[in-house]
This record gives sequence, structure tokens and C-alpha cells, in this order.
Amino acid sequence: MVVVLIPSYKPDEKLLTLLNVLSAQDKYAGLLVVDDGGGETYRPIFERAKEIPGVTVVSHAVNQGKGRALKTGINAAMNLYPGADIVTADADGQHTPEDIARVADALEQADGATIVLGKRVFGKGTPVKSFLGNTITRWVFALSTGTRVYDTQTGLRGLPSALLPDMLHIPGERYEYEMNVLLQAPREGAAFLEIEIRTVYENNNAGSHFHPVRDALLVFTRILSFAASSLICFGVDYGAYAVFMEIRGLRPEFAYVGARIVSSLLNFAINRNLVFRAHKGSVWKQFLGYYALVILVMTLGYFGVRLGTDLFNWNSYLVKILVDSLLSIVSFMGQRLMVFKPARHRAIKRAAGGSDGAQKP
Repeated sequence: MVVVLIPSYKPDEKLLTLLNVLSAQDKYAGLLVVDDGGGETYRPIFERAKEIPGVTVVSHAVNQGKGRALKTGINAAMNLYPGADIVTADADGQHTPEDIARVADALEQADGATIVLGKRVFGKGTPVKSFLGNTITRWVFALSTGTRVYDTQTGLRGLPSALLPDMLHIPGERYEYEMNVLLQAPREGAAFLEIEIRTVYENNNAGSHFHPVRDALLVFTRILSFAASSLICFGVDYGAYAVFMEIRGLRPEFAYVGARIVSSLLNFAINRNLVFRAHKGSVWKQFLGYYALVILVMTLGYFGVRLGTDLFNWNSYLVKILVDSLLSIVSFMGQRLMVFKPARHRAIKRAAGGSDGAQKP
């Protein structure tokens, strides 16, 4: 059982055309439209939409953004059609009824833990903004999450019913919400399956609200938060390093190890709960994995500091900064891929069917 959810703000006749075709297909449990506060000018469009068989319109009094409209629609669908999966589509004609049906079919055949994404192919004729934006966010998303998604900006998505309650709690009220869903989904045990769809651009995609720099930064949030966590812990670590050397009189390499032990406890807590949001995993398993990585990084740091101070006679404080900068890359990748990795594809609702579209870089 699938419900088609269409958030809409200031629509035109394309919305009614799409709804009429979807209704005539007699394929869906319901067609749910969210009027995101377009105002009196667009009210006649929504009134006509209500007359189409199978269509329900839910309204916002004022515009609240696409993210809030999607949450409103998801909440309404859960109440009106308990247990139904949802396919989200745009109201501007970018998604064809045939492709919506293909995503719905793939969603029903999947195992209840797979988000189906309509994948546009970016080639000749693709607006430069869309091509560059999706290329940037695709690679940053893979670096940040360890999961490859070709089209991170697609609005045509199949959402399994078992994941819907969690999606109501994902932050974001406007266009960032869709990216936040992709970032959080692997943490909920979901996988991605991408299905190639027709690429439709109206007026060179002039109506797109996608901003490459902004959206790339949204994907980059995990890396930036990791950097912030590392900076905080670096201050603690550097202070302990100075104390161990100046007050306790330890050699630089031993001071390095002692400082890293002190700062690592704080770093573990911040990264587990705020950066990688891996609080659902086994804390003891993560703790052991984290400190195995800490030992590796400390060992590399020990020899790095010793090499810099003894062999090259560099300043011991400068050596620590250089060594820590290089090892921060090792630490991020180790934590993302091994310590705080997402709970991979677990069957949530249906036990069989579908294919796992999640890929690792």
C-alpha cells in the first residue's frame, strides 16, 4: 500500500495534470497534497485538486517550507493510511507519473528498510547549477557518510512505513530537510536503492531552490562538526601536553601519550553523541573500537613526535601540531568507517524482496 505525497507551494496547472493522471492509474491508496501556505491566489488550484478522486489536501495557513510540508504530509499519511509506504514527488512536473509508479513498485518489492530514490542522469542538457551542485554534494556525501548516492537532490523518493516515525524527528524545516534525511537514514539501518528516471527541466530548471554551496555545506556538517570536536579536544590535549612537559618534566613523546589519554575520553563522548550520532550502537563495542583506534593514532603520534624532535630537531610544540593535523584524517576515517559506522541494512518490516542499493566508497 503506497500513498503519493506532494508538497506544493504556489502551484500551477501542472499539479492538477499530475494528480489527474495518478488518480486515473487507480494504483495508490491515496494522493496527499500539502498546501504550504501559498495564499488566496492559489486556493482555487487546491480546491480543484480536492475534486479529483483519491486526493486529500492538507493546508498550512502560512508558508513553512518544504521540510515542514513533508513532515506534515508524513504525519497525515500515518494517520489516514496506517502502515502505508510513501512516495514523495514534486508538484512542478519534474517527476512523471510513470517514474512515480516505478519508484512505488520498487518500494513495495523491497524489504521495508530501503529508501528508493529516483536517480536523474546528469549529462548533455543538464543546467550547470544542477550538474555542479550534485557532483559536489555527491562526493562530499560519500566522504561524510561512507555511502554513495548519485542524485542527492532528488525529490522523488520512496519511504518505507517503518522509517516514517523517525523522519518526523529529523531536523530541518525547509530544503535542508531532504538532505538531513539522507544523512540520518543510514543511522536508522536504512539502505538506498536508486532507480534511473527521466530528467525533466522546465526553463533550464529556473524554479529550482537548490543552492550548491549551501547544500554542500549541509552535507559537510558532519565533517565540520568533527573538526569542531577535534578543535575543542585539541585545546584540552594541548594544555595537558604542556602540563606534562613543563610541570611533570616528561619527554615530549611521553607527554604526547598522556595528553591523548586525557582528551580522548571527551572526544569519544562528543563524537558518539553529537558528530556521528551513533548512540543507538553498543557503547562498549564502540568504546573498545575507539580506543583501539586511539592506540593506533597514539603509536603513530609517538613515533611522529620522536622523529620530528630527535631526528629533525624541530620545535616540540610545532611537531605536535603537524603530527596531529595529519593524524586527524586517519582518526576521522577510522571513526566513520569502523567505530561509529551505521547499522547496515537491517530488515525492518518485510523479510524478503528487493535489492540493497547501499554502496560504500
